[in-house]
Amino acid sequence: MRQTLLTLVILAAFAGSPALASCLSQGEMREAVAAGQAISAVDATRAAQQAYSGGEVTRVELCRAGGGLVYRITVLQRDGRVAQVNVDARSGALR
Repeated sequence: MRQTLLTLVILAAFAGSPALASCLSQGEMREAVAAGQAISAVDATRAAQQAYSGGEVTRVELCRAGGGLVYRITVLQRDGRVAQVNVDARSGALR
């Protein structure tokens, strides 16, 4: 019972998350950028850093979500909290 509850809590935490969508490999990321389907990871990272000034980006993923591509960026904030930032891969706008 306890393990089932823990599993449900974990699944609920990730429900609707782009991480559960199909994320691209590094090679696929490069191809998407080269084809003009996505801005560069550097540009997406800048957008996330502007939203969380002083935060340190620890992970960048490009995932398929909602019929398009979204950068899912993990930021370690100065106070030690972790934030997930979703950046539209075409426009660079925060989602």
